[in-house]
Amino acid sequence: MVITSAIANTDGISSVGPSAAELLNGLVTAVLLLDSHRRVHYLNSAAEGLLNISANRAVGQLAEELLGMGAVLQGAVLAATTGSTTTFREIEIQQGSASHGKEEPIRADCTISQFSAGVDSFWVLAELVEVEPLAPKAVGSDWHEHHVATNEIIQALAYEIKNPLGGLRGAAQLLNRQLPTADLQDYTDIIIRESDRLTKFVDRMTGPRKLHSRELFNLHEALEHVRNLIEAEFKGKIQIQRDYDPSIPDASGHKEYLIQAILNVARNAAQAVDGRGDIQFRTRVRRQFTVGQRRYRHVLEASIRDAGPGIPLELQEKIFLPMITDRPNGMGLGLALAREMVNRQGGAIECTSCPGDTRFTFFLPVVSNS
Repeated sequence: MVITSAIANTDGISSVGPSAAELLNGLVTAVLLLDSHRRVHYLNSAAEGLLNISANRAVGQLAEELLGMGAVLQGAVLAATTGSTTTFREIEIQQGSASHGKEEPIRADCTISQFSAGVDSFWVLAELVEVEPLAPKAVGSDWHEHHVATNEIIQALAYEIKNPLGGLRGAAQLLNRQLPTADLQDYTDIIIRESDRLTKFVDRMTGPRKLHSRELFNLHEALEHVRNLIEAEFKGKIQIQRDYDPSIPDASGHKEYLIQAILNVARNAAQAVDGRGDIQFRTRVRRQFTVGQRRYRHVLEASIRDAGPGIPLELQEKIFLPMITDRPNGMGLGLALAREMVNRQGGAIECTSCPGDTRFTFFLPVVSNS
């Protein structure tokens, strides 16, 4: 490593003379030198600028007070004393000292390693490389306006949806009593259950945008719920192939939101193959994956694939905007609502399409319920 070799010839911090200090201060990489007790003994100009703290204030502080990494930093320093190197990706650092930091936090990659400072002597080297913040994936320059428009549409439709749902549920209950066989009653039971689910869904969609609580649920159960609805709706003309990863952890969020989002996408897929063809549901788990501007240890991935004609190229960049559709009888709301529901859970949805292969992929971060 260039930095290590540049200062490995010094005999510890006391021997960092003007030339070595000038060399370190000339580096673009932010560098801190720590002892085995994690106290800062030196930081270069790049580190002062990145952390927004002077060397006079920083020297003598514990590194975790500057970097805010807690126990993981302690473990990395301990590992460095045995010659191991540890790299942390996109850690969040509060600029300034722990007691004075008022600036916006920064993100940086941090590498902790050992370098020799002489016979039977070494220091712990911490290198920081700032990670440029990721801009949200652009849907278009009018993304915010369309987001507001989607919410306005939700509010306007809520009243129009809830009243008919109450009547539909009541009619289904009356019909259920008149049906002669249990197998026919299964269909009215579906109507009643879905009416209840949609009523709860509308209530939540018209409530606060941010989820104040999360529940753990099985992603495959949500997909199977949608599969049963689609196969019943299209009277067996649609076969949904499943490629599920049995090792994935539970999803966290609102199950009803996700069911409705998947249903909107799956219904589009069924219409794309004209009710005659196969659709695939696929799940996987991504590790150390970034959604939006945050990096998560685990992210669930669920994709819906169809072999239809594909989405016209001119519509693909704006497919999630309200009132955008290529179907004569379509309203252009299904995918806009699907994205809104996924976004409310901190997730994302993407689309790739070409003739014979259209895929909508949901990314759902696995977060703690605490």
